[in-house]
Amino acid sequence: REDPALVPQARNEPDVYETSDLPEDDQAEFEAEELSSTSVEHLIINPNAAYEKFRDKRLGTEGVDFSDRIGRTRTTGYEAGEYEMLGEGLGAKETPQQRFQRLQPQVQGAPLSRGVSVKEAGAEEELTPMALARQVEVLKQQLLSSHLEKVLGPGAAVDFADPEGALAKRLLQQLEVAKCSKAAPGKGPARAAPPAGDAVTFELYWRPEQEQFAQSAKVSELEKRLAQLEAAMRCEPDSQNPLLVGLKGSSLMDTVQVLQAKVNVLDVAVLDQVEARLQSVLGKVNEIAKHKATVQDADTQSKIHQLYETLQSWDAVASALPDVVQRLVTLRDLHEQATQFGQVLVHLDTTQQEIAGALKDNAVLLAEVQKTMKDNLAIVEDNFADIDARIKRLQK
Repeated sequence: REDPALVPQARNEPDVYETSDLPEDDQAEFEAEELSSTSVEHLIINPNAAYEKFRDKRLGTEGVDFSDRIGRTRTTGYEAGEYEMLGEGLGAKETPQQRFQRLQPQVQGAPLSRGVSVKEAGAEEELTPMALARQVEVLKQQLLSSHLEKVLGPGAAVDFADPEGALAKRLLQQLEVAKCSKAAPGKGPARAAPPAGDAVTFELYWRPEQEQFAQSAKVSELEKRLAQLEAAMRCEPDSQNPLLVGLKGSSLMDTVQVLQAKVNVLDVAVLDQVEARLQSVLGKVNEIAKHKATVQDADTQSKIHQLYETLQSWDAVASALPDVVQRLVTLRDLHEQATQFGQVLVHLDTTQQEIAGALKDNAVLLAEVQKTMKDNLAIVEDNFADIDARIKRLQK
């Protein structure tokens, strides 16, 4: 048994004790970690749009059976298949870009089945008509380079316009018929006979838009290469060479034209005229320089004369300047004393006005006191007269 004196007791402490643990409901909460893997596709779904789309829709369960199979008949569940780009029942028309996206994985799957690695092409971005045409050509080249005829046999050749090969078969049959039934050569010039039912007719279809696209691509490529050439041959001199004036930032054609003009100026037939003009210009420049020097000399002499006259007139002022300074110092002291005397006079005037006002107030108060004393004296005299009259009446 323990001694009660040794047991610690709570003194002046609250009876309720709190712990730092949270309730069980709060402890179960946790923050979901956001998946940052590139393999996980993050979808942004608008709940309002999804509700409007699937509102009043029902899941068709007719002919669906998910019960356990105990007999030979197989149960029927929901239909499942590969995802199509346009979907079934939408009634949308397939665009060229969607067709390219659908055919590209099929073409790439042919060499992959034979163990050939093919780079994946990202066709999800928006393609221009020119880029789409180039991608289609590349796709055709990939299909032809897969050598399906050598691996799978001659029957593997597929025409995109005629997958079943009906046109090729019909042409081969007509060619066989034409070989068997050759007509004998005629003596006269052959006339253009109307085509018979068993004749072979070849038609050539030409697409001008494809030729226009190819021509535009060639022109754009040529313009790009020409711009690169002009940028590479552009002259940007850093020196002050007079022969390179006007060549900075110009293209190759502009530079050639400027240099051609300068070369034409240096012709022997033109040099004499240029020299004569330069001599006349040089003479005019010399005359202008002489006239300018004369004018500058005259202006300098006039300025020097004005400066000398100013110094001569300043001598008299300089001699009298110390006396003027002494007088100004004396006048400054006198002005300070006069200012102080004026301040004293102003103070005296203010004091005199205050005293005069006080005297006026005292005179008014004295007049009121005198009037009050007269009134009080008259009242006292009347009171004494009444008292005398009462005393006389009492004595009687």
